Amino acid sequence: MEIMNTRGTAWMDEDMELPGEASMDNVPTYRKYTIGIDEAARYYGIGTKKLRQIIADNPSGDFFLEIGRHVLIKRRQFEAYLDNASAL
Repeated sequence: MEIMNTRGTAWMDEDMELPGEASMDNVPTYRKYTIGIDEAARYYGIGTKKLRQIIADNPSGDFFLEIGRHVLIKRRQFEAYLDNASAL
């Protein structure tokens, strides 16, 4: 929805998408490069505490990315890690 500001120019609400712009909510998980802990827990069927424990046990692992306090899991690398794991 366009709203006119006091100068007479139009601006859009922040939650509106531009034509042709894909929102991250519309991208399926299997197409994303990285996913958050909560999304990974739903996708893999592993609890968030267990995922955080796996990350803590593998500090040099290449299947996660830390951005400040946030942890993102690199989906394909984590799937390769799971393929090679015999137990979690």
